[in-house]
Amino acid sequence: MNQQQKVVSRIYKIGASALLTLSTLALNCHQVLAIAIGVSPPRFELKLDDKKPKTQVFRVVNVDNQPATFRVYIQDWILNEKNEIQPVKSTEQSLDNWITVNPVSFTLPPGKTQTVRFSIRPRVKPQAGEHRALIFVEEVNSNQDKKSNSGVRVLGRFGVAVYAYVGNLKKIGVLNSISVDGQSNNVKASFDISSQGNAYVRMNGQYAVWAANKYPGASATKQIANLQEQKNKKPDGVLDAGMLPSTPVLPGTRRQLTLNISKKLPPGQYVLDVNGDLNGSAIDKGIPFTVTARSK
Repeated sequence: MNQQQKVVSRIYKIGASALLTLSTLALNCHQVLAIAIGVSPPRFELKLDDKKPKTQVFRVVNVDNQPATFRVYIQDWILNEKNEIQPVKSTEQSLDNWITVNPVSFTLPPGKTQTVRFSIRPRVKPQAGEHRALIFVEEVNSNQDKKSNSGVRVLGRFGVAVYAYVGNLKKIGVLNSISVDGQSNNVKASFDISSQGNAYVRMNGQYAVWAANKYPGASATKQIANLQEQKNKKPDGVLDAGMLPSTPVLPGTRRQLTLNISKKLPPGQYVLDVNGDLNGSAIDKGIPFTVTARSK
């Protein structure tokens, strides 16, 4: 495997994961059907000073089987109460005003990569705290527009998150509660989280759904190794397992993060076991819940 193939392979792996990680951050273009973009890395966290510009790079790969043309642009944003990206008007303190990107457009043959460089140079003295922007890499129209099975034109867009910090960084996350709704067609867990510092907080870790009669207790469980592998064998009594929601909770906000349990559970008693952390503060809990018979 040559160096080019190694880079493409690495971006394929990281880019696919990043697309899932950032699914709550990316502004979808019509439909998320054509994932023709791989990006690595998907996120930057930088300390700012006013002495020299910060220059960083990320790589974009065209994972489609035909050439694609992309444009690059920058946007200031917040997350609304539904945890959806909401563009906001730029101000002199907005990070998007301080970022310069090169190149701003390019065309890639199938499987090829493009290095994109960006630098940050504040135009005014930055206020203390968190500044953020999304650098979007978006596929643009071509003479041979790709279409979905329904005939709708499909274009891909990926947002690279950039967080820049000024002054003392305080990531203070509070997990107010975890609740499970077992009465709907799809079991859902809700994590009530507050971000009380000057920078976003994020959960990391795993969840597992146990049959209640086999649950050994929160202190006896641990994260499952190689959870992503299909052949991985789960502990006896575990019916489903996966990753915790990793959507950021922005400073000064309180949000409900929803975890959808994909496994169809028959009526009975269960425990949602959580092994993870909220910005370094451990989350080690077992939440009992009941799945009731669904009405016909």
